[in-house]
Amino acid sequence: MHLCYIHSAMSYVFEINPTPNASQLRCIEVRPIPRHERLRWDSLMRQHHYLGLKALVGESIRYVATYKGQWLALLSWSAAALNCKVRDRWIGWYPALKQQQLPLIANNSRFLIFPQFKIPNLASRILSLNLRRLSNDWETTYGHPIWLVETFVDPRYFKGTCYKAAGWSFLGHTCGFEKHLKTYTRHNNPKMVFIKSLQPDAKDKLSSVCLNYKLSKEVKPMEVSEKAADDLIRRLSKIPEPRKPRGIRHQKISILAISICAIMCNALNFSAIAQWAKGCSQNMLKRLWCRYNIRQRRYIAPSEPTIRRLLQRIAFTEDRYRSSRQCYIWLATEPFRR
Repeated sequence: MHLCYIHSAMSYVFEINPTPNASQLRCIEVRPIPRHERLRWDSLMRQHHYLGLKALVGESIRYVATYKGQWLALLSWSAAALNCKVRDRWIGWYPALKQQQLPLIANNSRFLIFPQFKIPNLASRILSLNLRRLSNDWETTYGHPIWLVETFVDPRYFKGTCYKAAGWSFLGHTCGFEKHLKTYTRHNNPKMVFIKSLQPDAKDKLSSVCLNYKLSKEVKPMEVSEKAADDLIRRLSKIPEPRKPRGIRHQKISILAISICAIMCNALNFSAIAQWAKGCSQNMLKRLWCRYNIRQRRYIAPSEPTIRRLLQRIAFTEDRYRSSRQCYIWLATEPFRR
């Protein structure tokens, strides 16, 4: 039997092998997806999850659960909720401490088991397997571990049974607000809040002012071939310019190209992106279409305010989806060296 999932003019076909039974749950594997599987993962999540998929917030990792090569379920982990009263009260956070240590919490933002697989204990088994490796995967990717995980369950549709079976604790309900752009609006549908510690003293560590982990990775240099840079510029040129023409000094494509390359080198905020750009060679700046200053006879990297303003404009428009798609395609097809 073959299923064909179609999204954005792309078809994904995979064979459904014999369904595992309860005694074969130990053969299931949960792994992060490689870069070339991201479009397929996103398409399936948009098609089958009741919330769809727009974008994952902040640091994030996508996982797939497989049985003998076939995909059974998809999971995503992303940055923790910025505000959650019951969680913050449980930890004992004050604002400054929360801002410092929030990256040590990950949010299970999506969990999807494909509807054709109805196996007892499958969900809790997949969650348990995922949590065994989550902290190590996070440290490999982002340079710091995860001490606590959280998720929000809509009681109108679910009871959180699989989380309870996997050893998660129910803390209470949210206040019934959702974040839209920079503001919070009330939707009057409080979610159930579940958490699980990934180490016995997670709560004490999160509430401690002494943090033994540096929550950032070293920003590394990067060399992009002329061919790869040309292809990136070509793809980014398809994204509309969100700024007004007057006063533009740095091209949109050069700012986006620099930001993409900098993020790949662990520059995870606007200041780090600008600092990475300053360290680029003249040849690199030329390949990324940076502005040439005739008086100084050199290519000039965009400043932090310039980078921040453009990325924030794109983040709050529909163009962010087009930007993400072009990035995914380029990352999946072009080699690069660090």
